[in-house]
Amino acid sequence: MQARMSWRARIRSIVRYHNESDFDLQGMDRRSKLLNRMGVKMGVLLAVLIVGLVAHTPAQADESPALSDRISGKLIRGMVNLSTGWIEVPRQIYEVGTHEGWVRGLLRGPFDGIGMFFARTAAGALEAATFPVPLPTYNPLLMPAYAWDPEDPSDVMAADSK
Repeated sequence: MQARMSWRARIRSIVRYHNESDFDLQGMDRRSKLLNRMGVKMGVLLAVLIVGLVAHTPAQADESPALSDRISGKLIRGMVNLSTGWIEVPRQIYEVGTHEGWVRGLLRGPFDGIGMFFARTAAGALEAATFPVPLPTYNPLLMPAYAWDPEDPSDVMAADSK
């Protein structure tokens, strides 16, 4: 049987054990080995990340925009159309007036503009709400994509040639 040690004897044995130089050297040696292992692991991880970032060059043989560009374009287009749908009212007055005469433009243009206001605002809300999803695609729901864009690309050519 083991003899019972007094609490003073226990404390003295603990202090003696901790004061030995071997214990401190073993502790330092363990800590340094652990730090070296962690340093090696961090170095390998860093090297893998750097090689992965440098080696990852997206092949862009086709000229289609990247997925992130299409997603952000849909979000921006949706927010712009949601907030600028009201531009359709004066635009439709102008469009109807220039193509069919100013009397019809003043009489029918506001009604066309109000209809297009609701259509553009709803399309903007739908595009802003579903920007990460290709619903049905990332292309604009309304043409032209923005209220200030011309409806016909030939209008831009004609305006540029003047």
